[in-house]
Amino acid sequence: MSTTASSSVTVRLHRLTMVAEDGGVMTGRPDTGSYAWFPAEGAELLRRLAAGTPVADAVRWYEEASESELDVADFLDTIGELGFVLGDGEDPAPASPVRWQRLGAAVFSWPAMAGYAVVIVAALVAMIRDPSLWPVYRHLFFTGHPALIPVVLTLTGIGFVLVHEWCHMLAGRRLGLPSTLSIGRRFYYLVAETRLDSLMSVPRRRRYLPFLAGMLCDTVLLAALTLLGAALRSADVAAWVPKLCLALAFTNVLRLMWQFLFYLETDLYYVIATAMRCTQLQVVARHLVASRVRRLLGRPSTEPDPGWSDRDRAAARWYAPLLVGGYAFSLASLIWVGIPTFVMLWSAAAHEVLTSNPTVAHIADGLILLAVMSAELGLLLYVTVRDRRARRRTQLSLGATP
Repeated sequence: MSTTASSSVTVRLHRLTMVAEDGGVMTGRPDTGSYAWFPAEGAELLRRLAAGTPVADAVRWYEEASESELDVADFLDTIGELGFVLGDGEDPAPASPVRWQRLGAAVFSWPAMAGYAVVIVAALVAMIRDPSLWPVYRHLFFTGHPALIPVVLTLTGIGFVLVHEWCHMLAGRRLGLPSTLSIGRRFYYLVAETRLDSLMSVPRRRRYLPFLAGMLCDTVLLAALTLLGAALRSADVAAWVPKLCLALAFTNVLRLMWQFLFYLETDLYYVIATAMRCTQLQVVARHLVASRVRRLLGRPSTEPDPGWSDRDRAAARWYAPLLVGGYAFSLASLIWVGIPTFVMLWSAAAHEVLTSNPTVAHIADGLILLAVMSAELGLLLYVTVRDRRARRRTQLSLGATP
């Protein structure tokens, strides 16, 4: 050993989960979302330490099993930084039941899945029989009052997004895994995020449903709203009611399309990364792109993290061009469509309010549009500043330059 340890010294560890991966073991704490890949001998070393084996005895076993020398101090520092080591006087957190675990099990049970399939197939049959039910952008204009369209779609969109993320949470909690919901940003897009870092505690095949639960939710909502709109067409209700159902159905199509922008780390990105057995694909690809840009500018590039897997490094070589192309597409869309549309809507709203002889309806339409657009822009700016401050605090805590 390069660093020795007393024969009586032991290390107390938090409760750790260990999942066999290709060539190693993913080890971590579900309660904090701290995970790291260890070789099989390293994971066994942690098991022995957690069982109370003295450090010297556990290290001696490791060196015999792996036929390599272990820097004990470095190893202990590493697991300490990962939060695996209990502090003085600290006891392991008691295993507490996860809320809504039974509800998650019911929502994603086989009978429930069969019911979802029936709804989806019924909607497809209805669309084939009546092509006017197919989701198209014209369905968004469900009323002659323009100001109501963004207001209604924004408010219902918030609700649908929360249901989408709630399904992610339920799919994870049915496995007994904790999860959190927050508001985040992908480039210039505002997004709701469900943190499911604890999925690393379960085998790979059990991770797909939690990743795909949101898209399943969107598909079922699309089908259900289409069937409801078709049924209400023949009911004694106002004409705008079935139109609203079809408009809301189309918004779910837009959410499903969003998931294919996988370079923004959408649900499909995690499905693809999991299928490829990658854990840091986005991070490695960004580092690769940044390094190439630095070389073109004649600046030194940062060293890659030695903990990145060979799979991530290999996949990043072809994923990096897709990442650059995706961001270029989003930037071009912003310049070509997003900004002109925002300016046009802002001008139209201002014109409604400032016209020489405005009616109450014109003023209301203009003010509502201005309020909705201002709220969206303000929230985007707030999240951007919040994230930048959080990154700066992290960099300072690591001793890096902001």
